[in-house]
Amino acid sequence: MTPSEAPEDVIPVIVDPTAIPGQGVPHLNRSEPDTPRGKRRRKFRAIDILGPLAVFGIFIGLWYLIAYNTDNNFSPATGKPLLIPAPHQLFWGVGDVSGKIAHATLLSAETALLGLAIAIVLGVGVAVLMSQTPWIERSLWPYLIALQAVPILALVPLLINFFGANFRTRVIVTVIICFFPIVSNTLFGLLSADRTQHDLFTLSHASRRTRLTKLQLPSALPAMFAGFRISAGLSVIGAIVGDFFFTKGSPGLGRLISDYFINNQPSRMFVCSILASLLGVLFFVVFGWLSNRAVGHWHESVRKDSR
Repeated sequence: MTPSEAPEDVIPVIVDPTAIPGQGVPHLNRSEPDTPRGKRRRKFRAIDILGPLAVFGIFIGLWYLIAYNTDNNFSPATGKPLLIPAPHQLFWGVGDVSGKIAHATLLSAETALLGLAIAIVLGVGVAVLMSQTPWIERSLWPYLIALQAVPILALVPLLINFFGANFRTRVIVTVIICFFPIVSNTLFGLLSADRTQHDLFTLSHASRRTRLTKLQLPSALPAMFAGFRISAGLSVIGAIVGDFFFTKGSPGLGRLISDYFINNQPSRMFVCSILASLLGVLFFVVFGWLSNRAVGHWHESVRKDSR
């Protein structure tokens, strides 16, 4: 077949005739530095840095504006903030309790991480069972929705009465709030595998286990990690909200926020709130990184986003 008779979708590769034999076939240059796509990527990198910095500057400006335009926000005698501290006043009086806040942060992080890990194991297991057995899906789904719809604040006092005000109860609260997004996203991913690929496995007489491990679970990875990222943020919320009710034992960030609010210590309260937010962002970023490592560039959704 001559080059003129080649199909249109075949891209001819011209090999340098001066290439030294035995040195291998020269590979295609994929850096594309001078193409519009390459220039667009460099532009996006600059925007990705400048954009968040600009938004952060606007946020700090609005923070100062609100702090200095709120009535009776500063004490006439000492000048200390009473409601909303300005950004430069954020760490006033925090040094005395820095060790206490650090310990509370570690406790909340441990609660959120352990609860999230248990929710992932249970959620993926339940989703796999529901995907393989339709009657289990129909039987469990209404109760999963009911569990998601019940306010977590209504469940925490009941859990404390059953299990006591201890670390185990805090973890249970976190598991409950993280469970539904993992189940729903994993189940959606397992049931969304390509139908033609299912037909290929049927023609090959593949077992249910082979179909699950070789087709459904790999196809479900993007949806699963989307659920993990959602639950990563919810795990911190569960650890903080559940901590409001615990008056015994070591305090977490939630209880410190409540105590500092009652004692009118806004700087310390804001620091605890910011640490809780950073903890949620950290969990979200870690699971985003894990998603990139697990999915890579082979999945169809990733290939479409990269075009």
